[in-house]
Amino acid sequence: MIIPGVLISIITFPGVIIHELAHQLFCMLCGLEVFEVKYFQINNPNGYVIHESTDRPWKVFLTCMGPFFINSLLGMVILLPASIELMMFREYHDPLNLVLGWLGFSILMHAFPSRGDAKVMIERILKNPDVSLLWKVVAAPFVGLIYLCSIGSIFWLDLVYAAVLAMLIPWLLVHFF
Repeated sequence: MIIPGVLISIITFPGVIIHELAHQLFCMLCGLEVFEVKYFQINNPNGYVIHESTDRPWKVFLTCMGPFFINSLLGMVILLPASIELMMFREYHDPLNLVLGWLGFSILMHAFPSRGDAKVMIERILKNPDVSLLWKVVAAPFVGLIYLCSIGSIFWLDLVYAAVLAMLIPWLLVHFF
């Protein structure tokens, strides 16, 4: 049985909200005016941020990749207590950790930038003749990874990513500290 993407988005809606907040945050940090934000909706896309465009490659890169950095970091931090408790005791003693686990996992599942973000980086960085070769070399692998992750999401790569980060970092902390 295939679980529809709409159902996954509803169950993991906090991740969608944080993803769009990350886009908005990086727009503000880069001084880009935000015209409209939809933090969550049932329609496709589940959320969006419409903002002023820029040809400054570092601003394009940060606004496109912001959710990857924010969702990954925030999801791991929120999941940390629940993951450590599960590793140390093999069960949850604190019900709050179940909520933290769901919240952190939801946020991690929405860390990947969208194909729309990749298209923006292609147009504003890779195809822009005024952008230096250095920025093109930096951006190109990220664009490739976004497309690979997009294809991989069909095979639950976003779920695998969330599970690995949910368990790997706490495992390292428990076993090495």
